[in-house]
Amino acid sequence: MEYDKQKIKEIVLGCGYKEEMSDIIIKTCDYLNKKQWWGACHACSSILYVLLSEIGYNPTLCVGEVQTNKYLFDHSWIEVDNKIIDLAISLTLKNGMAVSSPIILDINSTTKEKTQINYGVKGQGFDEQTKILLSLSFNEYMNYFPDNENGLWGVIEEILNKKIDIEKFQEKYKNTERSIRK
Repeated sequence: MEYDKQKIKEIVLGCGYKEEMSDIIIKTCDYLNKKQWWGACHACSSILYVLLSEIGYNPTLCVGEVQTNKYLFDHSWIEVDNKIIDLAISLTLKNGMAVSSPIILDINSTTKEKTQINYGVKGQGFDEQTKILLSLSFNEYMNYFPDNENGLWGVIEEILNKKIDIEKFQEKYKNTERSIRK
């Protein structure tokens, strides 16, 4: 995963958001890169949804199909003020191949130009993995993620480098819905 921390910060600040947002995005990129989380768009977006909510933003957790010039695939991403934040696009299931650099507020973080990726297109319908995701509540997905004994809540602790009150977070986010984009 290639990303330039300074460019991410410039994009976030240039779009009128606080540095705290860029810090969260960079810490999440660092974690994805360290763990080589290929194809972890659903997990990454869920984590980013919580992290951005906790610093005062009102993100939307999105699921849909994405079209690039070469690929059509199921995907999850975040939107803040209808602007896309997509970190996992840089570590896809295509053998970890980067479809793009991370997208920050609709902007490709390498080129600093508006992304050419089409999000929420009508394609072939969801695959089995996405159907399973959509059958789970947000907390079920967060709780039972297998790579950490505390699920994705534990990953949030790793990214923040501090303990969180998991029960409080579970209660706070129990009604979280995913927005299906078509």
